[in-house]
Amino acid sequence: MNQAIDMTINYLPAPTWNWLKMNEISVGSVAVERRGEYKAEIPEGISEEITDYVPAEVRSGAGPDMDRLIAASGICSVRLSTDADIEAPVRLDFSYEKKPSGINALELAVGKNARMTVIMNFASDDDAAGTAAVQTRYHVAPGALLRLVQVQKLGKDVTFFNDIGGVCEDGGRFELIQLVLSGRQTYLGCRTELSGTSSAFTADIGYRAAAGERIDMNYVANHTGRKGDSRINASGVLSGDAFKLFRGTIDLHRGCGGSVGNEKEDVLLLSEDAVNQTIPLILCDEEDVEGNHGASIGRPDADQLFYLASRGIPEEEACRMMAAARIDAVSSLIPDEKTRKEVRAVLHPGEEN
Repeated sequence: MNQAIDMTINYLPAPTWNWLKMNEISVGSVAVERRGEYKAEIPEGISEEITDYVPAEVRSGAGPDMDRLIAASGICSVRLSTDADIEAPVRLDFSYEKKPSGINALELAVGKNARMTVIMNFASDDDAAGTAAVQTRYHVAPGALLRLVQVQKLGKDVTFFNDIGGVCEDGGRFELIQLVLSGRQTYLGCRTELSGTSSAFTADIGYRAAAGERIDMNYVANHTGRKGDSRINASGVLSGDAFKLFRGTIDLHRGCGGSVGNEKEDVLLLSEDAVNQTIPLILCDEEDVEGNHGASIGRPDADQLFYLASRGIPEEEACRMMAAARIDAVSSLIPDEKTRKEVRAVLHPGEEN
């Protein structure tokens, strides 16, 4: 049943930048051969079920072509659910081979007033080459909390599709932490439907891209319920001829009165050859709302570099420290000490943790 799919993904909810060709990304023909393997640690109180894959009615961040890719692969979906307050995290370790070619579909369901934390690690050998994809669908019931942590450490020639989409009901909260530490081409999409009253979505994204690497991102907070709260924060570092496109949309629909949306991106450019594109977008069809967006993009501060040089720290090392500090700030939000230590080992090789 495997076949190649011509994919266009990461659509903006409303076409805005036609002449710059930033509204979406066409990635050409994509084929993923089999179900990806992973090691799972599932705490007591969380059930696991294998089901047929059925595209959800709710749109994901990447869009319909991601559904088509998964359906064409013929894989099943793995559903993790709980109706309890579970403190211990689910751990899913995706360890790709030298030639990654795996695809996975997951569903996360958190019952009323329940809590679940899921940690996904995506890793491969440094010299790995291939394509992998993961789609995560979620549903957060009234008063529930879902925390999703994703850490990417992939090889220099790996293309990775990471797609998320789901719904938060009344008082439901979805908290997303993502770290992209390496990978040739990375496509990230996340769309959250804030349909419930006082539902909330937060995304904290940290990324770094070096020479020859590309990151394309699309995050959407879709406010339809009253008094919703969304916050999208991204912080990244680009070096060499790295390329990055960030789309962040807060969509405030009629009837979502009292809702608040904030988004911000902070980008550090360590090279004149790096290419950064940022689209902070607010769409509004309701008067009683608040929406804020902003972006800070630039090279290392000259005064800071001078100060560090006066303390005996050369410019190259100072830039490395500044870059690591941005990712450290996001990794410090991870609610799991083991994962924080693993990230620190990547950011600060040779240090004792």
